[in-house]
Amino acid sequence: MSPRYDEAPEVTPHNYPEVHLPPSGPELAAQRQQQYAPATPVKPDDSTNPPLQNTVYIAPFDNTTSPYAYDHQSAYGPLPPSEAGKASKKIWGCSGLVFVLSVIIAILSAAVIGLAAGTGVEASRANDAEARLASMSSSPATVTVTAPASTSTDSSSIDKGCSTNSASVTGSTYASSFFNKAIFKIFCNSDAPNNPLSSLFVGDFDDCMDACASYSYYMPMDFSTNVTSNNMTCAGVSFIPAWTNRTLAVQGGTPGNCYLHPGPQNQSALLNPNVGHPVHAAIVDSSA
Repeated sequence: MSPRYDEAPEVTPHNYPEVHLPPSGPELAAQRQQQYAPATPVKPDDSTNPPLQNTVYIAPFDNTTSPYAYDHQSAYGPLPPSEAGKASKKIWGCSGLVFVLSVIIAILSAAVIGLAAGTGVEASRANDAEARLASMSSSPATVTVTAPASTSTDSSSIDKGCSTNSASVTGSTYASSFFNKAIFKIFCNSDAPNNPLSSLFVGDFDDCMDACASYSYYMPMDFSTNVTSNNMTCAGVSFIPAWTNRTLAVQGGTPGNCYLHPGPQNQSALLNPNVGHPVHAAIVDSSA
């Protein structure tokens, strides 16, 4: 029986895609150089090959300008003109922008820390002041002022002795050393009449009589048109030794310890004191 060729094993066709690894840059360039190597020029035979009208000249392959040569720089693209040849400047290992931002952050941090510290100090001072004020308010200091007692010894040094020996002092005189040298007659434990012209604080009985003489001296000079008026002349004084103490004077609501009175003044018109303290009077002696 003759063999049948259709029963023999068949070769399975390979229809799968094949993997082709492209050659590296240098190999590709070498292959292209071999492929496009210039052929040996053949001298044309004019008799057998007529000259062509359009002769194409194929230049030898130049590896330096081959489009298939591998260029690492072309894979990443050319550098921009602004960055080409430009070296980055660094300060202490940081770029300029990072360094400037770091300096700004450091300055702001120092300012915040300083402000916080100052605020804390002022708050501490305010708290201390409030604590001191609270302690002072809770336990206020009490100041006790004790007025000196108006004794005969204390007053005798300023009332010409009326508080200790009124009988011998009454009727004596005092001559002012100033202001026309007016002469006063003293009456212990008496008060001069008429509403006072003025009141003031003086050191003693003598100063009170000098103030009366001064009033009579200056008032007519300042108000010459009214020299005949009674309120232009001081004719007598009332001196209260106890009110030389300002505390007692304030408590009594008195504006002074010496009161200047207008005339007329005479011994028979003198009043008995009723102010709660000893009062001594002196009137101008017009007969002297």
